[in-house]
Amino acid sequence: MPPLGPIQVGTPPSAMPISISSIDHEHHRIDAVAFGAIHYSDVERHLVEERNVGGIAYKEFIDARDANLVFALSPEEIRQIVGLVRRLCRQTKFGATAVLVSTDYAFGIMRAMEMLLEDVADVRPFREERVARSWLASKPN
Repeated sequence: MPPLGPIQVGTPPSAMPISISSIDHEHHRIDAVAFGAIHYSDVERHLVEERNVGGIAYKEFIDARDANLVFALSPEEIRQIVGLVRRLCRQTKFGATAVLVSTDYAFGIMRAMEMLLEDVADVRPFREERVARSWLASKPN
């Protein structure tokens, strides 16, 4: 697995399929949007950006309704993502993450990721934004 490295915060959203749309440092929340084809490298860039802005421990809502989870086609990319999140969780607290998806396929992939990470991270897929945000609100900071 490649090491985590710095990225330039503020990279234009068009260059990053997963972009932070808002950060609330006071309430420890991040909103992000994911679109297009998502690979391991996109997940890594996003998590490094979160770490760089001091938000890796924040609760996060990701709107991934327009994302194509290409990493799901590669068992190696799934292992890399799981390994990356596990490494981050050993280094620091990892905030609860709600991922809003639009298809049964994406829900199934993210549910599998939830199960693979359940002992170290609270990552959960949702089909309804209201339910996702309510779940996040119930989580401690």
